[in-house]
Amino acid sequence: MKKILYIFFLLICIDSVAQQSASYSQFMLNDYGLNPAVAGSSKGLMFMVGRRTQWRGFADAPETTFATVTKDFGKKGYKRYWHGVGASVEQDKYGVFVKKAAYASYTIHLKLSSKLYMSVGLAAGIKNVAMSNSVFDANDPALSNRATSVVIPDIIPGIYLYSKKVLAGVSVRNVYQTTLSQGSKEIGTGSKLLPTAYITLGRKFVSAGYDFIIVPAVHLQTSVASIPVTHFNCTVFYRKRIGLGVTYKMHDAVSAMLQVRVFKNVVVGFAYDYTVSKFKSANANSTEIMFGFSPIMSSENYDRPSGAANCPKFEL
Repeated sequence: MKKILYIFFLLICIDSVAQQSASYSQFMLNDYGLNPAVAGSSKGLMFMVGRRTQWRGFADAPETTFATVTKDFGKKGYKRYWHGVGASVEQDKYGVFVKKAAYASYTIHLKLSSKLYMSVGLAAGIKNVAMSNSVFDANDPALSNRATSVVIPDIIPGIYLYSKKVLAGVSVRNVYQTTLSQGSKEIGTGSKLLPTAYITLGRKFVSAGYDFIIVPAVHLQTSVASIPVTHFNCTVFYRKRIGLGVTYKMHDAVSAMLQVRVFKNVVVGFAYDYTVSKFKSANANSTEIMFGFSPIMSSENYDRPSGAANCPKFEL
């Protein structure tokens, strides 16, 4: 009975926006992972991998692992537009559920003025949602008529407005298929995937001596049926090599961040979330690490104002 109640609780939680869509404290570093319209805003080939472990004091707590790659085309000598492509894989574990997803994306970048750009992107792929955990028992009568996994198509549209000093991006997940069903197979009873919007705003400020770059940003994650999850972030970079930042996730956690650029084409980011909600009594803190790499080691100008020091994005 206890096992049945546990699984019933998790089946209800599938309607929670918190675990239907990935969320990161370093949202400015993993910007393409949240918005496909970012692909191609940096020059050259970009790789990013990362892992986020949430609520370390709980068994079967959420864990997210991802890898992305992006590339621009036609940016050299462009006049009014160029292209970007990307690909990503993501695995999200939460309780008895494991979600694996793979996407490919295309983006077109438009030059609106001498300093302002806009891009529109679309990622398309598939998601596999499965119940694969030691808690799950195929002989449990509560699950005897339910599928253990489904494969569903998915698309993620996005738009990105940016210059060398400002950015504004919007993307939406779970817009194509909102049920956890594949033909006659279904996980849960009438379980729904809520369309979830990701909204990011950021601004870059440079000190008089160009030693410090300050980037405040806001990231909003919301659906029509949930309270918006808002992240407030401010990161300070010293000589484009080291970044120290703080993110406040409203009513939930405070995150301390360290981002270090190694050479000109490698960045390592680490974040530690300290829970400030009632979950703190269970030591429900989180950790997040990301690693970015680009073969390019030039000092050319880059329009993209987000991220840390991976590639010289903040060159003026």
